Amino acid sequence: MRLKPVVVVAWPVCLALFLYTACTKPELEDLKLVEHTSDFAFPLFSTNFIMKDLMYKVLNDTLSGDTLFINSDNTMTLVYTGDVAEKNATDIFQFLENGLIPIADSVSTSPIQAPSGVTVTRADIKSGGITLIIYNNTSDTVSGYFQIPQMFKNGAVFNYPFTVPPTPSTVWISPLIDLNGYVLLSGSNTLEFKYFAYDKAGVRIEFPKLNGSFAPVFVNFQGLKFSYLQGYWGYSSYPLTRDTIEIDLNQTNLDGNVTVKNPVVTMKIANSWGFPTRGKIKYLSFITKDGSELKLNSTIFTNDAVDFIYPNFVKNEVGQTKYTYLRMDENNSNIADIFNAQPTRLVYEVEGISNANQDPNVIGFLTDSSTIKLSVGVELLLEGSAQNFQTDQTLDLDFGTYSKYDADKIEEVTFKLVTENKTPVASAMQIYFLDEQMATVDSLFTGSAQYIMEAAPVNAQGVSAGTSRKENFITMSAARFERVKATKKAILKASFTTAEGGSRPVKLLATDGVTVKMGLRVKTKF
Repeated sequence: MRLKPVVVVAWPVCLALFLYTACTKPELEDLKLVEHTSDFAFPLFSTNFIMKDLMYKVLNDTLSGDTLFINSDNTMTLVYTGDVAEKNATDIFQFLENGLIPIADSVSTSPIQAPSGVTVTRADIKSGGITLIIYNNTSDTVSGYFQIPQMFKNGAVFNYPFTVPPTPSTVWISPLIDLNGYVLLSGSNTLEFKYFAYDKAGVRIEFPKLNGSFAPVFVNFQGLKFSYLQGYWGYSSYPLTRDTIEIDLNQTNLDGNVTVKNPVVTMKIANSWGFPTRGKIKYLSFITKDGSELKLNSTIFTNDAVDFIYPNFVKNEVGQTKYTYLRMDENNSNIADIFNAQPTRLVYEVEGISNANQDPNVIGFLTDSSTIKLSVGVELLLEGSAQNFQTDQTLDLDFGTYSKYDADKIEEVTFKLVTENKTPVASAMQIYFLDEQMATVDSLFTGSAQYIMEAAPVNAQGVSAGTSRKENFITMSAARFERVKATKKAILKASFTTAEGGSRPVKLLATDGVTVKMGLRVKTKF
């Protein structure tokens, strides 16, 4: 399954998205310049956002396959998973559904058709039936009844009467006999078939074999479906799932040093198979950008396997679902080292093994709804550090009436940008104004990017403990503004660094917020 990328330092992306929204949302008010006037100052925009709301917007816009959880301490966790793999036990363990069984003698036995290693002692039939086929290669009409001693309904053994005329060159076939509600009980994994046939004198006979060797009687099972199966499940293996989760930390050409604090890989198994099942991890590895494989090793597995909790027959848990939860974190695996290498995807494959310990005393069962559902997920707490984490965004611009004014009337233009930041993230920014050919005309700041937002102070837990306010004045000459005011596009390049220069992990809370205000001051000539 391919999911859209997730960045563990999602707040830089949020802030970039915010700046994009803020810069394009308002249209500049008309400026009416009057001769002999010196200065005009007026706001362009003032806006607030709460991190929780902005994160939900990011998820809705670009990460719809993932889920944001707000924890009790207002920290936020991104949880995203591969496809939920569901295996119906009856899809893997095939039992008698259709089959033609020859009855050579008046008493015959046949093994119950079941997978290798499986011994069925009880089977409850919910649909399907049988037909009885008889070649009466005699000269008399024969009457009698057909019996399956191991099959019961309401306490009575299956018994079907028949009357067959002489059919030396044809065959007699009974109507379809409905077996709904019958129960098969066998201590030896076999079924016994008996027919009692009598000639017109009342003497019991056997139908003669055809050509001296071919069975004259057949039982034809058609479309049998079972609501319950009970017996012994021997050792066997079968595929459960293989899937891929995209977890690229490098979204929208992001660069920089990223450290993830305590990432988690989870596995959840919902199991209603009523016998021991072992999950064998055939493949559980992260893949890096260059294709290198980083195997996820964990002490929770024994020889790359784990036994699933299952409903127990002895405990009368038929029909119940049992859950196995596995959590691989920095305490029991090498997951932290793997994530700090910035992998791009997780690939996993799980195989099932029934009765791996081969205990002959375990009574197993299946119902017609028995399934194993397995899901694998990655949990990323929005906690970590970033240093010079960069992103690019394209902005749509419209300077409105400003674009029509003569530069001779303007001496200089000053943008005032005020940030009031309660998040533990600082940001540097540069905006490049583009012409119609997408070539750079000028930039907002002269030279390199400048910090426009200081990180809020943090406490010992890496949580924001105050507000940082920063005022930024960006002066632009009339000549430069003359070039800029006609542009319709710009590239915003922003880099983000967590508190203390990115040297320590921080937590981003759902309640964290930022206020950004921008105004424009125009100085005119007399």
